[in-house]
Amino acid sequence: MVNVEGVQGQADCHLVEFSDGKKVLIDAAEGHDAKGAAVAFLKARMIKHLDLVVITHFHWDHYGKLLEIINSGVRVDRVAINLPGSREIADVEKPWGCDWEDVQAVLRFLADRRIPYFTPRAGERLIEVKRGDKVEASLDVVCLFDGIATPVGRTDINDTSILVRLTHGPTRALFTGDLNAKLGAWLATSDFDLKADILKVPHHGTEGLAPNEFFAKVDPKVALVTSPKELWFSLRSKRTRDYFGGLNIPTYVSGVHGTVTVTMDDKGYSITAEHPDAKP
Repeated sequence: MVNVEGVQGQADCHLVEFSDGKKVLIDAAEGHDAKGAAVAFLKARMIKHLDLVVITHFHWDHYGKLLEIINSGVRVDRVAINLPGSREIADVEKPWGCDWEDVQAVLRFLADRRIPYFTPRAGERLIEVKRGDKVEASLDVVCLFDGIATPVGRTDINDTSILVRLTHGPTRALFTGDLNAKLGAWLATSDFDLKADILKVPHHGTEGLAPNEFFAKVDPKVALVTSPKELWFSLRSKRTRDYFGGLNIPTYVSGVHGTVTVTMDDKGYSITAEHPDAKP
């Protein structure tokens, strides 16, 4: 979980590095006041090639630095996206969250540079790493909806988030984009397998996000939250703080703990934080 938060601006950017050298970025943005944090992180790690970028949904704080990353010289093999089901759904959140014309400009940019983009299917395996005949690690799509043809009717852009699950040995991590209350409540009672050890909490932990019943279905041992410090300690994040704090679930917040690294092996996982002693 890369710390791309500003003092006030929130954003998602997660780097997944597999044992065979494959690298995946799940969302590619930074807070509006974060001053080049996303590109700076990749440069510091000397990352010049990404096998895949997953844009969970078309909000600027999830895709807004994709073009800048590519223009910085990072080679991207392909991009997984989920387009809003209509221009109307996108533009209702203009200018603060989504803009249909800007979405189309991103797609033209990718096409001009011959970078393939695609919309994955629920259940699709995006990355697989084998050790001999055994699958060591994988990245799989759990579900996605377009905001129109959904089990709960019309939704907003947040509920078009692609949910992806990273699995390595016995450990699962669930990335939820900005999953909101409407679809999150439905998923909490659905047959989808959402169980995970590590949960990337949706919507930066702020109210409007998936309900507590969704968290209970995931039943995580650790929570990761992409949020500036100020936002995390605000009333907007109180339910999330209370839920995970009340269950004594370790919670790492990027704007508090800095960049957080989860290392998985065939026995389990370990977590290190840039600021380990910070109090969430």
